[in-house]
Amino acid sequence: MKKRELIRRWGILFLSFSLITGTASVPSYTVTAADAGSYGTDSGEIAPEPEPEPEPEPDPEPDPGPGGGGDDGGEDNSGTGGGGSPAQTGGDENGDDSGTGGAGGGNTTGSTTGNTAGDNTGSTSEEIGAGGDTSDTTSTGMTAAPEGNTGATSEVAAQIEPVKIGKMDEPEGYKEAENHNGTNEELISQQHIVTDLPEIRRDFRFTTVDKVYAFSAREMDIYEEQKEDSKVVGTIARNGILYELENEDNGWIYVESGEARGFVREEDLIRGDEAEQLLEFLERQASRITAMLPKGVSKESYFFTAQDTVPYYENEAYAFRRITTQEVVIEAEAALSKSDTGIREESSDDARIVGSLKEGDLVYVIEEADDGWLFVESGDVRGFILSDELDRSNSVQAQIDEEGESSFGTAKEVIAPKENQAVYYSLSSVKEGAKYNEVREKILEKALSCVGNPYVWGGTSLTHGADCSGFVQTLYGMFGYKLPRVAAAQSQVGTQIPVSDAAPGDLIFFAKNGYVYHVAMYAGDGKTVEAYSSQYGIITTELSDRSAVWATRIIED
Repeated sequence: MKKRELIRRWGILFLSFSLITGTASVPSYTVTAADAGSYGTDSGEIAPEPEPEPEPEPDPEPDPGPGGGGDDGGEDNSGTGGGGSPAQTGGDENGDDSGTGGAGGGNTTGSTTGNTAGDNTGSTSEEIGAGGDTSDTTSTGMTAAPEGNTGATSEVAAQIEPVKIGKMDEPEGYKEAENHNGTNEELISQQHIVTDLPEIRRDFRFTTVDKVYAFSAREMDIYEEQKEDSKVVGTIARNGILYELENEDNGWIYVESGEARGFVREEDLIRGDEAEQLLEFLERQASRITAMLPKGVSKESYFFTAQDTVPYYENEAYAFRRITTQEVVIEAEAALSKSDTGIREESSDDARIVGSLKEGDLVYVIEEADDGWLFVESGDVRGFILSDELDRSNSVQAQIDEEGESSFGTAKEVIAPKENQAVYYSLSSVKEGAKYNEVREKILEKALSCVGNPYVWGGTSLTHGADCSGFVQTLYGMFGYKLPRVAAAQSQVGTQIPVSDAAPGDLIFFAKNGYVYHVAMYAGDGKTVEAYSSQYGIITTELSDRSAVWATRIIED
C-alpha cells in the first residue's frame, strides 16, 4: 500500500475517533489503529547489519622448524610475521611501519622482515617480544591481585563458572619468558602506573537517554533474551509505540514501552525516518483534540504501548542496560527516622528487611504507596517503610540545609540491590546513575560468548581460534579500538593502572623475567576471560590465585 494512501486512511480513522468521542473523556487516551494496514513492512525496512566479526581460517600450530617470512601488511602495513625462534630476529611490530614478527618456534632464524612493505627490517624478540604471539605465556608477576579482588563487578561474569587451572598448566607461551634474564621489578619501574584514577562503578540507578521512536509493524512479543524461545515479558499491538534503547547489532533491539523492557526483532519494527514521519503525522492529528487530554498528559498517550506480562523483578532484561527515556532524577521529600527500624522489600510488616535505619537517619520519600506505606531511598537502600516511622515535618529540610546532608547517617544495606526486588519499584532516585561506558559490558558480553572456543597460536578468530593477544585485539577492534598484535606492545596502550583497580573490560598483563608474555580481559568479580592455551581454549578463570604486573584501561568512562 502506498504510504500516502496509508496516512490518508489513518487520518480518517483518527478523525472518526475524535468525532465519535466528542468532548467526552478518553479513559485510555489511545487511538485504535488496528486497520491501519501493513505500514513499514515493504522494501523500505532496514535489514539487520551483519556481525562485524572476522572469520579467517584457523592458523596452524607452529612448526618447530624454520620460520616463514611475514605476510604483506596490506593497507595498514600491519602484516603477521612467520614462525621462528624467540631468540632470533622477528619482524618489528611497529604500527604503520611494519608487521608483526614471527611466532616463537624452533631454534632457527625467523623472518627478518615482519612486513614486506615496511621500512624496518625487524627488531629482536628481546626488545618488543615480537612473534606471531610472543605474549602467550604466564609467569609469576609482581603485583598480584588481592584475594577476592572485585574492582568493578559484572553481572554477566557472575553467571559463568570459572575454570580451575592446574598449578602446572601455564598459558601457551610461558616457556618463552624463561629465555629472558630481566626482572619484573625492573620492568615495572619503567612503567607509568596511575593510582589516582576515579573509581569506575555501575550502580543500580538508571540514566536517562534521548527518545528514539519506533512502532510495531505487527502484533508481537517482547522477549527477555535475544532469542524467540526465551520468556515473553511483554506484548504490543500493531502500530504500538516503543523507544529504542540499544541496537544490539545482531538483528535485535533493546526497547522499552509502557512498563515492559526487553528485546524485539529489528524486522518487526517501523524505524528511522519512517517512524519519525509516522510520529509527526499522528501528533498533528492528536493536536486537534488535545483539549480532551487532562493537563500535563503527553500526546504520546494516544499511542498503544506494550503490556508487561511479568513483574519487573522477574524480568532479567529489565535492567539490562540501566538506561531509560524517563526522567529519573527527582527532588524528593526528606525525612528522618524516628527510631531504629527497617526498610522492607514489600509494603507489609511480614516482608523481609532490606536495610536497617538508626534513629535520625536520613530518608528520601520517592513515592506514596498503599495503606500508609512509602517507597523510600536511603543511601543505596530502597524499599518500603510506614509513614508513621518517619519525621516528615517542615523543619526536617531546614535542619538538613543547616547541618548538611553528609552529617546524617543513612540506611545500612542488609540485602544487596541486585537481590532486592523492590529496587525498581520506581526508577526515580535522588541521585544520578553512575557514569559507565556501556562498551565495557558489550565487549565483555562478546568475550564471554566465545568461552569454549579453541585456542590457536597466532590466530585472531573468535570462533575458529585465537591466541591471547589475538583474542583481545579482535574484540577491541570490533568496537573501534585498534590494538597492536602482541601482548608486550598492547601493555603500553591506554592508561596503566594497578591490577586491583581493574574494571570489567580492562586488560591485565602477566610477565616473568621482565618480559610480558600474556594478556587477559578482566570480567569482574575477580574473574578473567582469556585465550589461555591449546589445552584449555578460551576460558574464564579466577584472578585471585594468580599474579600480574599491571592492568591497562583503554575504554574511557
